[in-house]
Amino acid sequence: MKTTGTDWVLANLKVSGYYRVNYDIDNWERLLNQLSVNHKPSPANFSHAFRYNQVNAIWLACSTGVEGCQNLTTSWYRQWMQDPANNPIPPNLRTTVYCSAIAAGGAEEWDFGWKMFQDASIATEADKLMSALACTKQPWLLNRYLEYTLDPSKIRKQDATFTIVYIANNVVGQSLAWDFVRARWEYIFSEYGGGSFSFSNLIDGVTKRFSTEFELKQLQQFKEDNAQSGFGSATLAMEQAIERTTANIKWVSENKEQVLNWFTSESQ
Repeated sequence: MKTTGTDWVLANLKVSGYYRVNYDIDNWERLLNQLSVNHKPSPANFSHAFRYNQVNAIWLACSTGVEGCQNLTTSWYRQWMQDPANNPIPPNLRTTVYCSAIAAGGAEEWDFGWKMFQDASIATEADKLMSALACTKQPWLLNRYLEYTLDPSKIRKQDATFTIVYIANNVVGQSLAWDFVRARWEYIFSEYGGGSFSFSNLIDGVTKRFSTEFELKQLQQFKEDNAQSGFGSATLAMEQAIERTTANIKWVSENKEQVLNWFTSESQ
């Protein structure tokens, strides 16, 4: 079946069949646009059927590649930006949509997410936004977010270490978070308390991907530089980080060639 212009196709009317329906990205966009204009067009079950298939929309868009996934999720996020009082994104999809839209966007999308985070009255919604804000690919935004963790009026003390770890989980933010922790360790340690359980999570979170001799030397130097003040509840985590990095270096050395050969053969 072919469509033209703004025409759209809706299958499985009244959701009468026990099977999933997927569309191409263009048709999902047309359905989304229709909902923006009139969420109850004929047939009357349009809105219900669309919501029934929203998980499929995410799956289909993301299966076509990063661009398709970002186009769809950014479109939903921008709808929300245009009407902040009405979030059209279903709760079970918000973690994915928020992260993807902020990763694909810039300062405008990030600042909107930050405002919604500040205004969030539901803890689970605030948590979704807090993690999504760490998804940006803009280093300056990640650095600004890291600085916010030192200001309790912006990020609660109990959330600061989790925020830093979220940033470290971002490929762009990993080195930024590690540099930040090393440069601010004395302040973080004194302000946030060496007895905090999340301190061990902080060290573990910012170092878990380490796998080079350079990173191992940085870890060892970090431990030496702060030997006097110590690491409190993160002491064991520091030792484990060094052990894990040493093991990762050994694994990479032994398996790098084999993994590279596999990727090369699979890409041909």
